[in-house]
Amino acid sequence: MNLLLAIQEGAEHAAEAAGGEHSETYTIVRLVNELLGPVVLPLERAIMPPIYSLFGAHWTPPAHGEEIPAHVVFAFIAFLVCTVGVLLFRGTLSVDRPSTRQQILEVSVETVRGLLDDVVGPFGRKYLSIMGAFAVFILVGNLMGEVPGLAAPTGNINVTLALGLVSFVYYMTRGFKQQGLGYLKHFTGGLTGALLPLGFVIFFFEMLSNFIRPATLGVRLFLNMFVDHTIAGVFEGIQPWIVPVLLPLPLAFFVAFLQTMVFVLLSMVYLSETVPHEEHDHDEHGHHKSLAEAQVAAGVAH
Repeated sequence: MNLLLAIQEGAEHAAEAAGGEHSETYTIVRLVNELLGPVVLPLERAIMPPIYSLFGAHWTPPAHGEEIPAHVVFAFIAFLVCTVGVLLFRGTLSVDRPSTRQQILEVSVETVRGLLDDVVGPFGRKYLSIMGAFAVFILVGNLMGEVPGLAAPTGNINVTLALGLVSFVYYMTRGFKQQGLGYLKHFTGGLTGALLPLGFVIFFFEMLSNFIRPATLGVRLFLNMFVDHTIAGVFEGIQPWIVPVLLPLPLAFFVAFLQTMVFVLLSMVYLSETVPHEEHDHDEHGHHKSLAEAQVAAGVAH
């Protein structure tokens, strides 16, 4: 946790030096703080000091007008877009005459489902909702930085680390729920008998690797979005109108989609480790059995 706090402080200093989120006051953030700041500050004074003290840190009350950080405001906006916006975009569903918007959403769902089939297997389709939520929220959050007056919440280390932590907690809890304490065998390399002492060594490094994953997921997403915004700012300084449209804007869309895909794919890989081998074997056996039955039926028909 101290490492994460150090990463956060370093990222904030880098953002200030680059003229990022902390050097610009967004109108919508100012309005939200004027409206809700007086209500939120007493809650922060009661909740935040005990949390910081657990890690040996000291909480400093925010300045007036900064009670609700900008990344929290923009993350909430992204959440609204992902829920209300997607429902409005979907419109009325139709089987016979699907709209273009419905087809776009169907292709998106099929893409995520196909990735789950390839990475996790048929058993992974039960994770479609959480993986779809990651994909939509991160993509919307990434693209918000291209909207005038808004900023990308994924350009803040607090948001990306929170996403990494959610992914970590989810796949760890799924592992224990599906396999019980037997899930711990996954971290020993399956070694038993005389090799059990080596299994304990593997267990230590595997657990260390897993506890680092939230940071690697979050920092990877943050750094790529931060670098993208920094490059865009440099080009805007060179030519405020023509250059950003010709190079940084297409690059921003490419990075937004690419980083969404990377985060979702890594989360799927981690989830694939929680699936019991019996489930994989059962699914493969069922698939081959169904294929064999279909071939037999075809032969009988001929």
